[in-house]
Amino acid sequence: MADLESELARYTQRLADKRLGEEDLHTIKRSVIDSYAGICASMTDRKLLDRFRRVTEGPGAGSDSAVWGVGRESGIADAVFLDTVLARRSDLLNTYVSPNGMGGIHPSDNVALAWVLGDWLKWNGHQFLNSVNLFFHLSALLADHYDPEESGFDHDAAALFWTAFAIGQALGLSETQLIEAQRIAGGFGYTSNQAAVGEVTDWKHCTYASCAARGLEAARLARAGFTGAQRIYQGEFGADHFFRHRGTALDGEPDLTRIIFKRWPALFYCQTPIDVALELSSGFDGADDIRAVTVETYGRAIRNGATASASHPVSRAGRTPSLPYCVATALLKPVEYSDFEAERARDPQLRQLMEKIDVREDAAMTRKFPPMTPCRISVTLRDGDVVRGERDFSRGDPHDPLSDDDVSDKLRANLSPVAPPTDRGEILADLWGLERLEDLSPLLTPLKQDLATTGP
Repeated sequence: MADLESELARYTQRLADKRLGEEDLHTIKRSVIDSYAGICASMTDRKLLDRFRRVTEGPGAGSDSAVWGVGRESGIADAVFLDTVLARRSDLLNTYVSPNGMGGIHPSDNVALAWVLGDWLKWNGHQFLNSVNLFFHLSALLADHYDPEESGFDHDAAALFWTAFAIGQALGLSETQLIEAQRIAGGFGYTSNQAAVGEVTDWKHCTYASCAARGLEAARLARAGFTGAQRIYQGEFGADHFFRHRGTALDGEPDLTRIIFKRWPALFYCQTPIDVALELSSGFDGADDIRAVTVETYGRAIRNGATASASHPVSRAGRTPSLPYCVATALLKPVEYSDFEAERARDPQLRQLMEKIDVREDAAMTRKFPPMTPCRISVTLRDGDVVRGERDFSRGDPHDPLSDDDVSDKLRANLSPVAPPTDRGEILADLWGLERLEDLSPLLTPLKQDLATTGP
């Protein structure tokens, strides 16, 4: 039986040659628009953009690839890392959860990487969409076969592999070179889950970016003739030894219509609780009206959203995955990007309400995940009355989907950092018509502005 890296290399080449039908293109474009919205939302983060600027001015900076939001260029490795951080920073990115209960990934991460590659390699719109399709299938396939988190690795850990062979395909690597790209990538080491535990810092928004940067380097080294350790998945100390995994057969293609879109700039596991909390918010006047709040949900959400630091998060990256913080925010108002900044986190009413929230696992709900992402919230009021709400799916799940108009509205709501009102309709039209674009500049130019100190 062939090693898994050989099977994946052949799978990559077959998928890259596949012609996309209208339905496939439409599915991919919805996610591209969704990701573009998340990137634009992140452009409001001036502190982050200031760090980007310092990288482009620091030692080792290059000059061949655009770093978004600062109006400057650096080397391709810097652009891959920094620009993909912007896809993650807003936490508006979509999610694929394996139907077999293995891993979960954010397909939107890959869209930012494809934009960077498309700019670097001068792609047209169709080439870009083909690359996104390849990234999506490879990332979902790895999610169907691996669950790094259960073994203490970051859920992005497998991105080290799929970025290596997807970037390798973009660079024209042969099958043999694609095999070596995976082997070299594995030699760079796997990302631990330390970023998601304890005092959560902003590095949590950088874990995919770090994998993408290493994947790029692995592909470049393989192209130059370097070789890596054999049997990088199935060997004695290969990935299978460290990650919980299921069989190695590549049985069919993942279903990309399972991708779940986010309405709120928060952790995927917080989406249903936010929806329920918002539905309940009209039943009382404010935090003073509430005596206690009980949040019941499934085990995976508890594991990711009710960690030891979730009740007192100290950073934006710690607030967006905090179930108590997200529920408290949604009980008071519709959730916005600015609600996760330090100024909002100091609000006395919000802090008071967080102290009243108890998060519990419901065993029946745990058995429903996936495909369901259930949550029940009970709010005990000062007068003793109890109001309850419950949902099995978040708004944006394929069982309660966002329409094309909803996806377009999400983009319009987040375009203000990069485009004046007069340009937003044209950007949206170009995104929906991506396969007809001769080059990507109409959609990349807005991202290349200097927004670190000024608006569009």
